[in-house]
Amino acid sequence: AVKCWGSNGSGQLGDGTAIDRPTPVTVSGLTSGVTAIAAGGYHTCALTNGGAVKCWGYNYFGQIGDNSTTNRTAPVAVSGLGSGAVAISAGGNHTCAITAAGAVQCWGYNGAGQIGDNSTFDRWTPATVSGISSATSIAAGAFHTCAVTTGGAAKCWGWNYSGQLGDNSTNTRLAPVNVSGLSSGVAAVATGGSHSCARL
Repeated sequence: AVKCWGSNGSGQLGDGTAIDRPTPVTVSGLTSGVTAIAAGGYHTCALTNGGAVKCWGYNYFGQIGDNSTTNRTAPVAVSGLGSGAVAISAGGNHTCAITAAGAVQCWGYNGAGQIGDNSTFDRWTPATVSGISSATSIAAGAFHTCAVTTGGAAKCWGWNYSGQLGDNSTNTRLAPVNVSGLSSGVAAVATGGSHSCARL
């Protein structure tokens, strides 16, 4: 089951209201069967044991993934991800998932290329990240995203003002680039607002 609490002005707690909650409330329709949860800036997503992704909350940039920009106060299905997802991560205003085949799909705000599809167009439904076919770990930051491949390589894309992509530059990247010195041996990645870390 999923329970959420705190700020709820955009419906990010998923209880069908926009009322802040100082104690946990049950997310509508998610009383069992959830294997992972991810909280973004003002939206939330869950992964079910059947591989479906459901999201709720703020949706101005399409980060809910239901092909709209309407805020959702209760979970809705992400278009095209009714099954087959194995991991999720929610960033500032975008969301990403890994499929069972190892592909990475992202949706939502893309002004800095954090969707990774070689564009800066916002995506209201999942778009496939260019050049990654064997991901094992995914992390969505404020305006950038990182992934680990089955070979243990770390790759990042999106906003790079502070060098958070790790490619020895501050150039924004619209598609994944290799993190310097981490072409193998990486088990997982984590992204903050403007920095990234890896566990070897």
